[in-house]
Amino acid sequence: MQEAFDRGDFLSVAEAAPAAATPEEKLLAGVSLLRIGRASEAMECFRELSGLVKKLSKAFLHMALIHRDRGEHETAVFWLERYALFYPDDDEAAALLEERGGEAPLVGDASPELARIYASQGHYGQALDIYASLREKGALEPETEREARRVQGMHVVKTLEGWLERLRP
Repeated sequence: MQEAFDRGDFLSVAEAAPAAATPEEKLLAGVSLLRIGRASEAMECFRELSGLVKKLSKAFLHMALIHRDRGEHETAVFWLERYALFYPDDDEAAALLEERGGEAPLVGDASPELARIYASQGHYGQALDIYASLREKGALEPETEREARRVQGMHVVKTLEGWLERLRP
């Protein structure tokens, strides 16, 4: 499949799509199907892949735990943040981001990074509390101030959506 794809023979790759066994082959099949105008079939390939990616992203959590145990806190945060993109409601990951393991915390006290993590998980209220704390300390830079305003807007939208949902019969 890879050779046919590299040659630009997307029709051959699309015809071989049902036999795609690896994620890489499924991706080639999806892209090929899309390029020859069979978007619905391509979407099915991509949906299957996205489910697989979500399942495999659990590896990020385990990598974070290994780095935490090694005392590599910045690297642990890096992997936890990636994991949180796929599993924003995972309380274990949120706790790990706040946990104080060894000498250094994974994420320290109020910081723009912690606010971003909360915001990326949809916890806008907590993120806004952190931004407010930073503002009180005079530690809010102009770019971070803009981030806080965007998070505030997302919080308002989420609140309004919740109200609308409760109003529906």
